[in-house]
Amino acid sequence: MRTVTIDLVPLDSQNFTAFAELLGGTEFGGCYCAVWTHFGQDWGDRCADTDRPNCEATRDDVERGRAAGFLVRIDGEFSAWTGSGPKREFPLLRERLGARCSEWWDDQTWCIGCVAIAQPARGCGRLEQIVHAVMDRAKSLGAKRIEAYPTDPWDEPRSYRGPLSLYARLGFREQARESDGTADIVLMSAEL
Repeated sequence: MRTVTIDLVPLDSQNFTAFAELLGGTEFGGCYCAVWTHFGQDWGDRCADTDRPNCEATRDDVERGRAAGFLVRIDGEFSAWTGSGPKREFPLLRERLGARCSEWWDDQTWCIGCVAIAQPARGCGRLEQIVHAVMDRAKSLGAKRIEAYPTDPWDEPRSYRGPLSLYARLGFREQARESDGTADIVLMSAEL
């Protein structure tokens, strides 16, 4: 198998245009990673709005210094995004199914909220490589644990959360689960 280089590049005002272009296609549903910070009753309308209010909400957060996540450079090209980082940067996790069951809300806990991979870069284990890169980054910055919130059973509309089987294979352990009526949202964590 060919060696692939995966680089995590923190989202900032200098690379925000690349983020907006990457997540601007129809395959990513208009979220722009605002689901963890700006979710509300008008969520569906905001995702469908061609004025991209979720993109602007994330831009505002980035300009205020909130760490929204990482652009993922695969072999030199921005080909994916991960809404990952210190858990305190994702305030709505306290209200979200599964995540709200966590006992850790300190600066040493990171989360993987989502991974969005552009169609041409999918396959060949990229998701696992990105999760590994996030885990390595978290550990290098002093995190002691990391969480993820997959669904069980796997759910296509929420595939951005990653499959439970991937996290289990990488040493994450189930901590809690809550049903949303369709699937369980599973709180999984790993020590770093």
